[in-house]
Amino acid sequence: MRLIVNIFYMIFSFFISAGEVSEEIIVALKRGKSSELVKFFDDKVSLKLIQQEDVLSRAQAEANVKVFFEKHPVKSLTGVHVSAVNNGLQYLTANLETSNGKFRVSILIRRNLISQFRIEDDNE
Repeated sequence: MRLIVNIFYMIFSFFISAGEVSEEIIVALKRGKSSELVKFFDDKVSLKLIQQEDVLSRAQAEANVKVFFEKHPVKSLTGVHVSAVNNGLQYLTANLETSNGKFRVSILIRRNLISQFRIEDDNE
C-alpha cells in the first residue's frame, strides 16, 4: 500500500512541477524577458524567430530572443494553451501581440527544459 501511495505522489509531483515551469515560461513571455526564459532552455535549442531557424546553444538562443524582444516589445500574450503530450513532454502555444505585429508562439518542453522555441508571423 505504501508503495502505491509513493508512486501516486511521484506522478502527482511531476505534474505539479511541470505546471510551475509552464507558468514561469508564460510570465517570462508576457514580460518579454529573455533572461527569464533562458533559465528553461536546454543546452541546445531548436529556435525559429520569424524567418530565422537554427539549432543553437543556450547562450546563442538567449541573444537571439533578446534581440527579438528588443525589436518587438510585448503588448500581450493571449490564448495560452499547455498540453501534456507523453513521456514528460509539454507543448505550449500562445498568441503574442507586440508593438510591431502579432505572432504565434509554440514551445516544446522536454524534462522541464525548452528544447524547441518558435515565434512565427500570425497571418490572420
